Amino acid sequence: PLCFSPLLSHPHHQPTPPLSPLFSQGTASTLTRSEVQGGGKKPYAQKGTGNARQGSRRTPLRPGGGITFGPKPRDWGIKMNKKERRLAMATALQSAAGDTMVVDAVSLASPKTSELVAALARLGADPMAPGAHILLVVEAVSRELAMAARNVAGLTLARVGALNAYDVLRADRIVLEKGALASIQDFYGPKVDDE
Repeated sequence: PLCFSPLLSHPHHQPTPPLSPLFSQGTASTLTRSEVQGGGKKPYAQKGTGNARQGSRRTPLRPGGGITFGPKPRDWGIKMNKKERRLAMATALQSAAGDTMVVDAVSLASPKTSELVAALARLGADPMAPGAHILLVVEAVSRELAMAARNVAGLTLARVGALNAYDVLRADRIVLEKGALASIQDFYGPKVDDE
């Protein structure tokens, strides 16, 4: 059985906000009235035309003018403390323990997607099933394994050092190598203080 830090009710909901914004590039940008080209000359006289007074052709009220409060490039990252992140990850792993299976090793002689899919299907974790989300966690990613797994939409291949709570919570089934499990338990397991 998997043994991690005590299960809490909320921490595993915390890491998804810091991870979700990473899917947003944060490159959306618009021009304000001071950045739009032109608009230096007053369109018409202040008085005597019968029109509302205007000081620039690039006011946000006119076509071709600047954008008021439009998006600007920004970093969507959210700070999360190291201990909080570790606790959230341990909690996510604990909640996924029922859907986790451990295998001796995952190795392929050749980069064949069909072989990898067939092996996972025999374990009851078919990544080709409709709507499947399978997480395969290995200690080290070989070239053959990376090439075999890269074209399967329902399969996420993760090195144990690059594991994140989003992939753990999203997965229907998690397949762990024994070496990866030992590393996870060593890092996220309960710490015994020396006295």
